[in-house]
Amino acid sequence: MDPASAIAIATTSFSVIKKGFSLSKDAYSMASDIGKFMDAIDSVKNVHKEEKKKYGSVGEEALSSFMAHKKAQEMENELRNFLIANYGFNAWQDILRIQAKIRKDRIAEKKRKLAQIKLIIEISFASLAVLLGLLAVYLFAMYLKS
Repeated sequence: MDPASAIAIATTSFSVIKKGFSLSKDAYSMASDIGKFMDAIDSVKNVHKEEKKKYGSVGEEALSSFMAHKKAQEMENELRNFLIANYGFNAWQDILRIQAKIRKDRIAEKKRKLAQIKLIIEISFASLAVLLGLLAVYLFAMYLKS
């Protein structure tokens, strides 16, 4: 996802969150919006890291990525301050801890699926090798018989 798209999604989600907070909604009722916002912020950060690796400190894309990253940081800070003010100092740390656990679980699940696919491929090739071996023995026996 490019920085402009990611920051647009983050900005839209953040606007919805701010409006909800101004209407005194609690964070529980806006969990979906907060989740979308945090995903968009992660996308902005990841794009910024990639752009930084590719271009260093030059280029329009690097500047665009940098500006999106800074805007994302500002919105994230404002959300963090709101959550801390309304739910206590540990609220933000709890969210980050849960987010990290979910991220680790997804990575572990992806690794597990890849290992499963690798095992299936290995079993398939082994079965094919056995079948080809049996076919070779059968054809050799037919050749000797004739």
